[in-house]
Parts: sequence; C-alpha cells; structure tokens
Amino acid sequence: MNLNLEYSPLHQRAILQTSDLSVFFNKAQILENINLKIYPHKITAIIGPSGCGKTTLIRCFNRLNELCNQFKRVGQIYMGDREISQLNSVEIRRQVGMVFQKPNPFPKSIYDNIALGLRVNGYQGDIDECVEYSLRQVFLWDEVKNNLYRSALNLSGGQQQRLCIARTLALKPDIILMDEPCSALDPISTARIDELLYELKHYYTIILVTHNMQQASRISDLTAFFNIKTTETGEKVGYLSEYDKTEVIFHHPKQQATQEYVSRRF
Repeated sequence: MNLNLEYSPLHQRAILQTSDLSVFFNKAQILENINLKIYPHKITAIIGPSGCGKTTLIRCFNRLNELCNQFKRVGQIYMGDREISQLNSVEIRRQVGMVFQKPNPFPKSIYDNIALGLRVNGYQGDIDECVEYSLRQVFLWDEVKNNLYRSALNLSGGQQQRLCIARTLALKPDIILMDEPCSALDPISTARIDELLYELKHYYTIILVTHNMQQASRISDLTAFFNIKTTETGEKVGYLSEYDKTEVIFHHPKQQATQEYVSRRF
C-alpha cells in the first residue's frame, strides 16, 4: 500500500507542492503518486535508499528532467498557484536554483563564475556589488577577495561548492535544490556547508537530498522518507512513505520502514 503521509504546519502555505505526481523514463516508472508540500524558509530533507527517486523528484521541480526525451510526468506540480508547466522553463530555473552533488565551477575566474550568469540573465544592477554580496552570503568573500580573477578551479573542494552556491544565490531564486551537496566534501567542509544552509533558510527555501542522516537530523526542519516497493510486474518504484518534522522522523516515526532505515544509518 502506498502511504503518502502529509505534514501540514498550521498557518503556513506551501511554496511548492506536488499532486499525485508520477514519473516515467522510457516507460519505466520511477515515482508513484507523490503528494508533497514544501514550506517557505524551511530546510526539507529528502532521504531514502538509492534508487527511490530522490534526485528525479527534485529535478522535476526545475524541469531539468524535461531535457530528456524519454521523460514523462503525470500529475501536477504547483509553485504557488501556478502549475510549473505554465511557467517558462528558463524562468523557473532562475526561481528554482540547483546545486549539484559535485562542485562544478566554470573554468573561469571566481568573479566570472558569478558575473557570467548575471550577464546572461540581463542583470541591470551593479555586477561588482552583486558578486561581493553573493560571496558574502556564503562566507567566502574574505577568503577570495584578493584573488577574484584567479581560476575558480584552484579553490578547495569546499570553497568550490560554496562558490557554486553563491552562483545560484546571485540570481535570487526562491527555492534552492541541493542534490547531496556534501557527498564529495571532507567533514570540516561539510560542517561549513551545514552552517551556511542554516543561515540561508532565513532568506530561501531549501530542499536537500542527502544520504547523510547526521546532516539531515542536524539542519533540516522537515524530512521526507522515500522508499521502494516492487510492483506486481516486478518493477521497483519509489514512493513517499513518511513526511513530518525532522525530530519526529528520527525519533518517533510512524512507519516501521522509516525506523529501520534511520536506525541503520544514524
């Protein structure tokens, strides 16, 4: 049985939500009937075993999956009151920024890594000010201010990931998607990213896919546990098993599968 359990904070409206969302690639079903609400200025962690569709889900939110010809979506995704298919794909990727698993700075200067996106998107303000502000938001300015025109590839892994976050923030998104942003980083760099995300949620809504249960329990407000079931035809499909406040998911989950998954990895 597919248990889509929804957590609904009182007096708060979702910034993003799915309604009976199912996803297919090349006729193979990846996700089934996902009903999930994302709330503003919260960090929502998406956890679950490999292959349950976590990355596929968040790539639906900024329509990246649509770049694949074999992709098919059934059901709705709303940003505010509008179904995202009604929104321009370029505009939605500005509103819903994404930080990937491995740092992917452009092979350009630190400055140009941020300025390039601003120019492409027709930014009319002071680019120097925006570059500085974005780097300050990720606590990187003091580390690089004297080397802005050096290659971003010379930065450490943790610095590169913070630069990629700054590059996303420069476009002033409403929502930031993060696909295991610390999986390639050392514990010290991971701790810095955790601190950064905790500060950024005051200004942005963050959706974090992670296999790091300690990270999810430390910094997220809400946690959605996705699991895998086997259909009658033998296909493995991801579904939303449980969604609640993070403290509930990690300490008092309602589903035995959630308890087993969290306890094995926490």
